Amino acid sequence: MSTITVCAASVIASVLAIILRKNNTEYSIILTVLTCVILITYILGAVTEAVNGVKDLFSQTNLNTSYLTVILKSVGICFLTEFCSDTCKDAGQAALSNIVLYSGRILVILTSLPLFSELLLLVTELTGG
Repeated sequence: MSTITVCAASVIASVLAIILRKNNTEYSIILTVLTCVILITYILGAVTEAVNGVKDLFSQTNLNTSYLTVILKSVGICFLTEFCSDTCKDAGQAALSNIVLYSGRILVILTSLPLFSELLLLVTELTGG
């Protein structure tokens, strides 16, 4: 995967979206979303490699793999909500954008609850409580 390819495609799509926005706002938004989906699909190969690398690192430690699952889910939620929020902003929907961000934050907290409970148990054990 080439960062230059992603950057070039993004710049070209941005220029085209600006040109389209003058006459057809709907087509501008559709072009932006389609470009994002195509680029995300293109990038997924590198993401898979990164996830596998992190899994390999975790397998070399004594840490519980459920920690890794929580971390990866949280990162995925963050990426997805950021993408959706930015798309809403591009469409001129600031209120929806903020709701998407708030929901993502709440989902990260909910996803992390098992990790928090284990941390609390560990602190309780260490303090002798």
